[in-house]
Amino acid sequence: MGERRVIILVFFLVAVPAVNAHAQSDAYAFTGINFNFTNPGARARGIGGAFVAIADDSTAALANPAGLAYLGREASMEWIQDEEEYPVGQLTHDGVSTSIEGTRISLTGESDPYRVTAQSTSNRVNFGSVLLPLIRNKLTLAMYYGVLADLDAGFLVGDGVVCVEADGTANLPGGGEECTLDLLNPDGSQVFSRYFGQTATYSISTKALGTGIGYRIGDYWSLGLSLALGQTRVNARSLIDLSSVASAEDRLELSSGDDEDLMYGAGILYRSDRWGFGLSWRSNSRYELTNSLMTEDGQVIDDRSFPGRFTVPERTSAGLAFFPGDNWVIATEITRISYSDVLSQMDPFDRTIEEAGIQYRIKDVTELHLGLEYTTFSERRGWSIRGGWWRDMTHLPFVNESYSDPRNVEYDLVRAEQSLVRAPFEEDIDHFTVGIGLSSGVVRLDAAADWTDKSGVDFLVSGVWYF
Repeated sequence: MGERRVIILVFFLVAVPAVNAHAQSDAYAFTGINFNFTNPGARARGIGGAFVAIADDSTAALANPAGLAYLGREASMEWIQDEEEYPVGQLTHDGVSTSIEGTRISLTGESDPYRVTAQSTSNRVNFGSVLLPLIRNKLTLAMYYGVLADLDAGFLVGDGVVCVEADGTANLPGGGEECTLDLLNPDGSQVFSRYFGQTATYSISTKALGTGIGYRIGDYWSLGLSLALGQTRVNARSLIDLSSVASAEDRLELSSGDDEDLMYGAGILYRSDRWGFGLSWRSNSRYELTNSLMTEDGQVIDDRSFPGRFTVPERTSAGLAFFPGDNWVIATEITRISYSDVLSQMDPFDRTIEEAGIQYRIKDVTELHLGLEYTTFSERRGWSIRGGWWRDMTHLPFVNESYSDPRNVEYDLVRAEQSLVRAPFEEDIDHFTVGIGLSSGVVRLDAAADWTDKSGVDFLVSGVWYF
């Protein structure tokens, strides 16, 4: 085979398929985020978030508005130091070397596959409210501000390569291992797909400004409703490094939005001397984004720019509380969060991925919360100590696509690549929490810490003024 033909085939089989697969998603930055939308509340966090069946402070406006019915006139504010550390949703190498000998081409991963981690730290006012009883111990109105998410981080993904064997099986080679292609005998050799390095940064904040109302319908039951204006701001940027491909320009994916939508909530609460039961629901909300794919010099690639929607997911919680005596509270809660909606109304930038029918999915999550509190409170005076645990499942975007013969079909080659670098990643994350509370009858202070060795530490402090 002539040298010129070898060069043409090298460019076509190595450079072109790799360029087709370079853009991983709708702003690549989104594919690495382990989204979390947690309720505010130092009291709630101290007991592991098992709060829906207790709901006895102003954060009930978001957690379970039925609990507002039991509250009096008060104003509150909460501060949080929020740390997030989580794996990015892609397996990668840290670079790829290319060699050509005779009629063989090989790509060699320079490191073993690994998952990148991203970090975000935020210090902010997390919640604020004013409660006004309209009918004492019967009907209470709340006006509140709360932050559901606040992330500002980035991550770097290296170049990588996927090897596909003659029988159609695919694997990520270890460090120093090769994927090879024999140009004279392509039916009996490996093929490979190269994916390129990305530098991604993003900031996402979701805030709610709303009102809630709780109404007692008897000695033991209450109902609640809430309505909030949600505002989400998004700025995501990912730079795709194509410098190793001759004549190829880097690509820049941008997603941005500043939009508003309504959130609705409802709750039911049963409270007796010994038992409590709570059920709450909060709707999803959707926010418009503008997504653009650009060349290195800032030229927009018009046919790959599109509108999309970022979704804050629906949340449903059910909980049970037991009061074995005047001083103890034991609580549990199950929360279902529809994370599958987060990117459900977004498209890929890359046409090959889109035409191959690949979708980036996020699994819904069921969280389990447990908490224990010892308290001496009486007539708003006293102190409390708290402890808790809750379990979160990693909910990263993933690809789960089938493929038949990636040696001969371009779309199956893309499926083979994406099924590995975007394989589902499931890991339980156990959070442990502690908290304290102290009240003089006029002013109350609560503090809590939530830590795990896998996703950072949160510190919350809240103050309440009874007036």
